[in-house]
Amino acid sequence: MAMRGWRKKFWMGSAIALVALASCSTGSSSSGVLPGVQAIVFEQRAFIGADGNDVVTQGNRLTIDYRRYVPGGGVFVLSPPTPDGTLTNLTESFAGVDILGLDVSFDATQVVFAMRTASDDNYHIYLANVDGSDRPRKLTFGMYNDIKPIFVPGDRIAFMTAQPYTAMGTRADEYEHRREVTQLATISISAGDADRRLCAQNLSHSADPFLMSDGRVGFSRWEHLGPVNDVKLFAMNTDCTQMVAIAGQHDKPANGLLQVQEISPGQFISIATSRQGTIQAGTLVHIDARARSGATGLALDEQHARFDILTPAVPTDATSPASGVGRYRRPFPLGDGRLLVSWSDGDVNGRNELADTAPNFGLYVWDPETGHRTLVYDDPDVWELYALPVRVRDIPPVNQGVIGPAPDPTTPAVIGSVDVTVTSLDETVAGGSLDGMTLSEALTHTRRVRIIEGFSSEVGAIRQFGLTRHEGAAILGEVPVLADGSWEASIPSLLPFHLQPLDEFGLAIRNQLLWIQAMPGEDRRCGGCHEARSGTILPRTGPTTLAQQAGPVDRNIPIPDRLELPWFNAPAGENVQDVFNAACVSCHSGGAGDPFAGRSYTVQITTRDGEMLTFEIPYLDLSERLIDTYYEREVVSYPASYVSLLYPSAMFEASDVMGEMPPIWVTPGEARTSRLIAKVNAVSEDDASSWAYDTPPHPEDVGGSLTREQRMVLIRSVDLGGQYWSRHNVDGADMWRMARY
Repeated sequence: MAMRGWRKKFWMGSAIALVALASCSTGSSSSGVLPGVQAIVFEQRAFIGADGNDVVTQGNRLTIDYRRYVPGGGVFVLSPPTPDGTLTNLTESFAGVDILGLDVSFDATQVVFAMRTASDDNYHIYLANVDGSDRPRKLTFGMYNDIKPIFVPGDRIAFMTAQPYTAMGTRADEYEHRREVTQLATISISAGDADRRLCAQNLSHSADPFLMSDGRVGFSRWEHLGPVNDVKLFAMNTDCTQMVAIAGQHDKPANGLLQVQEISPGQFISIATSRQGTIQAGTLVHIDARARSGATGLALDEQHARFDILTPAVPTDATSPASGVGRYRRPFPLGDGRLLVSWSDGDVNGRNELADTAPNFGLYVWDPETGHRTLVYDDPDVWELYALPVRVRDIPPVNQGVIGPAPDPTTPAVIGSVDVTVTSLDETVAGGSLDGMTLSEALTHTRRVRIIEGFSSEVGAIRQFGLTRHEGAAILGEVPVLADGSWEASIPSLLPFHLQPLDEFGLAIRNQLLWIQAMPGEDRRCGGCHEARSGTILPRTGPTTLAQQAGPVDRNIPIPDRLELPWFNAPAGENVQDVFNAACVSCHSGGAGDPFAGRSYTVQITTRDGEMLTFEIPYLDLSERLIDTYYEREVVSYPASYVSLLYPSAMFEASDVMGEMPPIWVTPGEARTSRLIAKVNAVSEDDASSWAYDTPPHPEDVGGSLTREQRMVLIRSVDLGGQYWSRHNVDGADMWRMARY
């Protein structure tokens, strides 16, 4: 196994050392456990409720924990850091304490932490002196949770918040149905909430901020976009600009990378784990995101990041580890190759919940050379977490703009590409006129770039946007790509977007499944369509691109002007069902002329409660008659057209099918490979006689007709994810149609 450069002696060790990683025996502590460290600070969290029983549920199951309030914790300083050292409780003047994240200041005199007390319904940010002098000072006060604070350059504190971004409330993610999605924010140490700044938002949780040596803030981000549902590693400037992925979009060893700390520039220590079911604990993994070639100086290459699991006996999913293996939380590098960690033996997963018995996290020093843990401190009645040495550290550089005036949130941002045809992805395109081409070749056929805003079910009383995993979607525009492959657009700031390059037929060549966002006034120009991070992409035509010379296309438009595609029952604008009613139902509604008349299949579904439900699904009925089916733990009612086309690709519950299943008519997010689109075909924007597929266009082959715009309604609907709901047909979303956020 090839090991790379964190601690030379360990990485170049023999395979015998790797075997030792799995043994993880526990030794006793001594005064020499942390040489040169006079004290550590850590949080204790209670897991025994007022009734005397263990509290295992609430926020424990997911990677983000801000709903689990069990009083009885605190922030403690242990000096010296040994089991018999002196404990100082920095929060003893408060009642009903629970702590969720902390950090030590650069001069090692202060600690910042998130605390909820008996007199407060939310977690807020507090600042205390490490020596225990003076009562901790409260810095945030809103009616929402502020958690996981860290000190950042420029005398600021970065943290996660569930503060609403819009009048409708906070984001509510598509998968886990949480009404509060945590986002990044900063405050100044001196002014607190009086100088509070929200970062550009994601559709799901951000978590676990940490400081990098170049002054940037690293963090984990739970990515929900269609079929993508994982936790990646990101970084941003301390003024919230230039949010970029640095590891985990490709080839990570587990679903989530969490509780990350930097070891050295470009190298990180993390836990890798399932995004739920492991009580925020996992296996230790070393991440090397340094570019291997072609870069001048340090460059991070997300696509080729390397992952070395340091504790291979620890499962990367939610299964139970062997006895004595356990799981780890929040590793902190001590600078000598060893890690200060929290660790618990036992299942550390959903079986704890079934047994009503919480795991016990204590503090240990873990040595990668031996795989041994040495006990630092463990009170078996509480968890010890987020341990940090109390020692002075260097202050990284202050990124430009971090201490300037707060930006006007109505100021647009600019996004674009230097050359959209440049890509480092080794992929082949399927479907249509580009079938079989490499992505690099196919991107030379790009005519436009579709900009798609994402939104979640904060818009109204819905749990899902339909029978697919895709979020709410609105098209800001399809911006022309100029002769040198460049394009630029001015867009609303702070919002999440993703992009699709389009060919002459209006079909997405590739669906970019990663949210991008920008702060007010920020420029977010990429090199190409996922270009290599280790190189520099230069304009084809001189010092600037044609798009820069022309200026950005204005797509900074209010919500009513953004194109949404509700399937049915929107009172204004076109519905997808309108196309079927106009051109399809005469043959595809179960009547005498319907080639699929009388054909259906039966689906039997066993719910999580053990109830057996049976539904009859039409083979291909494009009418608007409502039928029931079951999706994501509830019975739902949709038009027959929607269920007919989308249900074959949506069945992932425990279900049995009787009868002949139809083909997958629609692949959500991929119009190019969808059978429906291949059947109706796609016509060129340049030549009305040029078609994307070799098959005859339907319904023209049977004497009917569809306009190009009607075909584009179907194509866009599929490329946006095949969703049923939009802001135009959700009850209670009226205010959104006139809003601009």
